[in-house]
Amino acid sequence: MEKDALAPNVEDLYLESYAFTTAAAIVGSVDRKIFVLLRDGRNLFGILRTFDQFANLVLQDTVERIYLDNDKKQPEPQEDGSIEQKRFGQAYRGIFMVRGENVVMMGELDIDREDDHLAELQQIPFEEAEKELEKSHAETIRNEKTRSKQFLAKGLINDFVKSDLY
Repeated sequence: MEKDALAPNVEDLYLESYAFTTAAAIVGSVDRKIFVLLRDGRNLFGILRTFDQFANLVLQDTVERIYLDNDKKQPEPQEDGSIEQKRFGQAYRGIFMVRGENVVMMGELDIDREDDHLAELQQIPFEEAEKELEKSHAETIRNEKTRSKQFLAKGLINDFVKSDLY
């Protein structure tokens, strides 16, 4: 077989080696496990089955996970001497369609290491995690309203939107 003089290493050029700035960049992640962060702060983990030009995604075997951080920078020891762990709750969601406009971040997961960090976290019921997250979001909204008023008093604007809680 004769090599092309204009493209001698054409066999080394794969679709994934090009830097796409459109939804086409997602093509290499089809049929792989991915993580998706949504504008409302939800974390989804699932297998990407398909997508379209608007970056609408269809995930299979989707799990929604909520991570709850300790409010304090240095957690204090509890009565039994143990240190309060960061917590998480998760729920199986099955097939999940995500509108592209709601995607903040997406990335592939290493399936051999994807759950390693969960060993350091305490699992709690998903409903409990959801209630705590709602409280946290309500507090964030309250704080941002106060901040917006302070900015406005100084002639500035704050671009916080209630749906952007990530």
